[in-house]
Amino acid sequence: MDFDFSEEQKMLVQSLERSLAKSYDFETFRAQYNDGITHAPEVWNMLAELGVMAMPLPEAVGGFDGNHVDVMVVCTELGRRLVTEPYVSNVVLAAYVLETCGEASLVEGIATGETRYAVGLYEPQQRHNPLAINTTATKDGDAYVLNGHKAVVLGADTAGQLIVSADLDGASLFLLPADAEGVTLRKYPLLDGRGAADIILEGAKATLLGTAGAAADIIEAAVDRGAAALCADSIGAVEEVKALTGEYLRTRTQFGRPIGSFQVLSHRMVDLLVEYEQMKSVAMEAAVEARSDDVRARKLAVSAAKVKVGNASRKFGQESIQMHGGIGMTEEYALGAYVKRMLVNEMLFGDVDYHLDRFANT
Repeated sequence: MDFDFSEEQKMLVQSLERSLAKSYDFETFRAQYNDGITHAPEVWNMLAELGVMAMPLPEAVGGFDGNHVDVMVVCTELGRRLVTEPYVSNVVLAAYVLETCGEASLVEGIATGETRYAVGLYEPQQRHNPLAINTTATKDGDAYVLNGHKAVVLGADTAGQLIVSADLDGASLFLLPADAEGVTLRKYPLLDGRGAADIILEGAKATLLGTAGAAADIIEAAVDRGAAALCADSIGAVEEVKALTGEYLRTRTQFGRPIGSFQVLSHRMVDLLVEYEQMKSVAMEAAVEARSDDVRARKLAVSAAKVKVGNASRKFGQESIQMHGGIGMTEEYALGAYVKRMLVNEMLFGDVDYHLDRFANT
């Protein structure tokens, strides 16, 4: 497998990196985090103008007909910069669901950044299983009435449109405005500053997407794409943690010499570098297989990545904080923010235990 990015992908990374370096540094993130801001219109519009939204979308809807490796490139950079914008919920999840359900015209709003969506697939107490659906749908004339509860819906706190799953002769998908009657959003920031909400549906009217009872495969594929994207996000966070820790070991002195020259610390850093190379490789495979028509290969690749990246990123965070000492625990230092980012990514779209079990049974 070729793990090198194409020239176009490298140019996209460089353009995104330059733009974020100018307008979104750690102090900008901290200010947003402290104020509880999960979405900044100026950052969202900048991403749209750069073509970040449109890059992986079909040309027919205003995209550049890219692939999921393009998504990996973007998510890696967003993770590196701690960007809290709802990129994954829109470009990765909503765009795929809408296009697959025959609503490609609605994807144009995602490509331009004009419309923000959130996709609610998980429910309370269902342990990461997106097909454990207790939300119900009943037909009412030309519409459908939804009743249920969707939990930890990424980006739902700032979305204008909601896509949710419900039981209608099996797993089905529905579209409705976020401000529709019968919809209550319990909004909150996640541990790392990104936004989410629980969606309470009490007699909310919605439009059916696709065919009733035929959405199970679409839901699983969407979740796998989201999981692969967040693995890439964690790679970006790990790369920054690696850089912070390496710099600290080179500059912090004890007994008249840099602490990185001590054998115990240098060996621990080498172990982390091995973990990084392994998690980067498996995350790349997940990105390649995320759009595969081979369902088994897709599930195996994504679950392997979630397990490896989840375990390795947690180890990266723990070891890096310990090697930093007290400064690694302070709010003013960036390390803690990256550790929070990695921990949230580990839990979204299935944690390590869930994916280890899925890998074993696929």
